[in-house]
Amino acid sequence: MAWKSRTRNLQVFDTELSADTVEWCPLSSMQHLLACGTYQLQKGAGEEDAAPSRTGRLYLFEFRREISMSPPLTELQRMDTAAVLDLKWCHVPVSGGAVLGLAAANGELQLYTLSHSQEGGRSLLPLCSLEVGAERLALSLDWSTGRMDSSDVRVVCSDSAGCVSVLSLAEGALVSLSQWKAHDFEAWISAFSYWDTQLVYSGGDDCKLRGWDLRAGPACPTFTSKRHSMGVCSIHSSPHREHILATGSYDEQVLLWDGRNMRQPLSETPLGGGCGG
Repeated sequence: MAWKSRTRNLQVFDTELSADTVEWCPLSSMQHLLACGTYQLQKGAGEEDAAPSRTGRLYLFEFRREISMSPPLTELQRMDTAAVLDLKWCHVPVSGGAVLGLAAANGELQLYTLSHSQEGGRSLLPLCSLEVGAERLALSLDWSTGRMDSSDVRVVCSDSAGCVSVLSLAEGALVSLSQWKAHDFEAWISAFSYWDTQLVYSGGDDCKLRGWDLRAGPACPTFTSKRHSMGVCSIHSSPHREHILATGSYDEQVLLWDGRNMRQPLSETPLGGGCGG
């Protein structure tokens, strides 16, 4: 007997470019706001060997369930950008407001702040940006604030050169704290341990999952796992249970780990389709 989904389609929105990342705002008074990033590879114009370009768009939506006669999702803003590889909202207010981080195909980590107009409208305004490296794509980002700790706001970012960067946010500006070569090929994903934000995880197209202790420096990873058989493209530290970590890969497996023993995962779940971030 075929399994039937109980989900129903509330609305369809055409983003025109390929939508590859969506994030609900985690702040309690703004959880009805949704950011969406898009990515499109455009073939080079003219000569056959012309370099392709990567274009994108950033959308901001508002979700209102109580408007029963209208589509619940309303577009508040669209902004053309370099292709968007990842989006993450900071889990805590920064200077009293919501901040959205964006990993862009031009190699920049970009931050946007949510503004409020006198008429009640909301929009994203550029706050600051920092290039993590020339001639590379910024591929992922994660905030250190997963357990709602606002005492030390930092960002980790991975890129197409296989590097991982850790940055701090202070007085409205991004400052690079460290950067190191973490993987042989693209470093698809990087993430903090939300329980000890001096620990960072990374995954790459070299099929390796690695851990790093920022106190010891990046000369040597704390562990290297080759348990995934293809590129590691998703990592998430549980904000609810200490030591618990989930990873996804192009091998279509989601692995659940205990960070105290990275030799063998706690469980393995086949999902079908690449398990991206």
